[in-house]
Amino acid sequence: MKNIQKYIPGAIEVAEKHLAKNGKISEKMNGYISSFGASVISAGLLPTLVFFSQKGESEGREKLVKVLEALLKKEGMLNSDEQLLKKVKDLVKPVDNTTDKVAQEAQNKAELNKLTDDIYRLIVALKLAIRIFPKSKKQKS
Repeated sequence: MKNIQKYIPGAIEVAEKHLAKNGKISEKMNGYISSFGASVISAGLLPTLVFFSQKGESEGREKLVKVLEALLKKEGMLNSDEQLLKKVKDLVKPVDNTTDKVAQEAQNKAELNKLTDDIYRLIVALKLAIRIFPKSKKQKS
């Protein structure tokens, strides 16, 4: 918990800036945050990011990836000019024929594992952070 605790203030700040509308977080977004971690565990980081990044009916999923990216940047886990999905794609794709292909692939795998662990911690911190905000229900038309 101590590893996660230090990320909660940043998660609150990012949630307030990017997720809260009129001081409330939508119940739908709460569900997306909850399902993101489970999806990474069951499907992997890249498939989860691809799914959550898809434009479509659900703007909230895509927004969650942007919020997570902002939180990674705030915590210094992602450079300000990097995009999360592109970085993960680059780490997963096969290494071109280089002089030390094996070493480069091992380095990419280690970096991907570290990024995945960082994302687990940040998603939990975000889930805890949004608990301070009241939930808003989407009104039916």
